[in-house]
Amino acid sequence: MNNRTKDIVLAGTAFAAGIAAGFALAPINRKENLKALLSQLEEVQAKTRRLNRIMKLQSSKSLRNVSGRVERVRRELKEPIPDLYKATEGLMMSQDDLMHG
Repeated sequence: MNNRTKDIVLAGTAFAAGIAAGFALAPINRKENLKALLSQLEEVQAKTRRLNRIMKLQSSKSLRNVSGRVERVRRELKEPIPDLYKATEGLMMSQDDLMHG
């Protein structure tokens, strides 16, 4: 797990613990506390799942970018010496250029 994920999990856990402590100390009956606590917990779980999907999408985009760069480097390393005929085909030289160089 990377640092960002750990921070998010820690923040979510602290948030849920704070809500649980608040409900436990609130002057409402236990049934209502439990119902409200479960509702809050479901919201936190939904937000965590959504955030997890977003992070997976971002990491897959990053991996595609990196793999594309790696593939380009591989292609360039396969042909490290350029084709001199292709590189010089557009150059025009006259007889004078060759004689007086």
